[in-house]
This record gives sequence, structure tokens and C-alpha cells, in this order.
Amino acid sequence: MIKFIIYKYKIVIMKKGGSFFWGLILGTMTGLIVGILLAPRKEDKIKNILGKKTEELRENLQEISKKIGKQVHKIKSNFEAKWKKNKIDKMDQVEEELGT
Repeated sequence: MIKFIIYKYKIVIMKKGGSFFWGLILGTMTGLIVGILLAPRKEDKIKNILGKKTEELRENLQEISKKIGKQVHKIKSNFEAKWKKNKIDKMDQVEEELGT
């Protein structure tokens, strides 16, 4: 009985540790963004930096979406080919059983 309680207590600690970890990551990212925005630079430099980073992010997302689209198309094509082959095989099997 005592081992179960200790074991259960360790699970609770591990779950809270995971929440703390994600909170730490989120807080760090928020701090970096706020730091960049409030850094003592000219507004034009900040806008240029953010514009460049936004453009890079947009290009990366477009590239990723193209890759995903190609993979989805490939999976769809493979599925359709297997479906047609299976359909033809089943039709042949039924014809053989019926003797036609």
C-alpha cells in the first residue's frame, strides 16, 4: 500500500514537472519577443528585422505545405491504385465462384 502511494506521488510530481517545463519554454519565448520589440533600436530597423523574419517564415511555411501536399497526393494515388487493384481482384474472385 505504501509503495502505491509513493508511486502515485511520483507520477503527480512528474506531471507537474512537465507543466513547469512548458511554462518555462513559453515564458522564454515571450521574453525574447518582448525583448526584441522593446530593444533600443530605431523603429525602421525593428520593422526591417521583423519583416525579414516574417518573410522567411512565410517562405518556410510555403515550402513545408508544398512537401505535405506532395506527400498527400502520393498517398492518395497509392491508395487509389490499391483500391482499384483490390476491386478488380474481388470481381475476378466473384466471377470464378459464380462460374461466369
